[in-house]
Amino acid sequence: MFKKMALVLCFVLTCSTAFSAEKEHRALAEELIKITEGDMVMEKMKAQVTMIFQQITAQMNVQEADKPKLEKYSKRFEAILNEDMAWDKIKVQYVDLYTSVFTEEETKGLVDFYKSDLGKKVTGKMPELMQQSMTVARTYMQGVVPKLEALTEEMRVEFEPKASQAPGQDAPAAQAAPAEAKDAKKE
Repeated sequence: MFKKMALVLCFVLTCSTAFSAEKEHRALAEELIKITEGDMVMEKMKAQVTMIFQQITAQMNVQEADKPKLEKYSKRFEAILNEDMAWDKIKVQYVDLYTSVFTEEETKGLVDFYKSDLGKKVTGKMPELMQQSMTVARTYMQGVVPKLEALTEEMRVEFEPKASQAPGQDAPAAQAAPAEAKDAKKE
């Protein structure tokens, strides 16, 4: 009997310790999200969706007489955003995500870093860095897109079934023609 009691006590203590560690890990994850302004993700998304909604309604050229109807739809739109995109609805999933990606020790290290002066600077500068990174990427893509379009057009021509070609016949002259035409354009 005493052995069973000791075993149950050990089990309870182990579960209690594991629960306590998980609770601490989750609290650290919440703190990390707050420090890095991860809790503002939904607010930023709501702002973007609102901008899109405003652009759509502006394109509708709503007459003055119909403005009250538009206001009714705008209020419904806001209600949907406030209800379905509330931080409280997604917070648990974010904490789950952070605790599954980072160990408790890593989360503590990240919290300490983001509380430091350098960490605060990283948090403050990250939006600007991301925006400028996107500008650099877009600039390079402007040169890449025409090349990719040319490549896919060349593939489309090569793989497109030849209507005038009899089944089972190869048409080497027809396949060479697009390449010859390109060479003639270059000259």
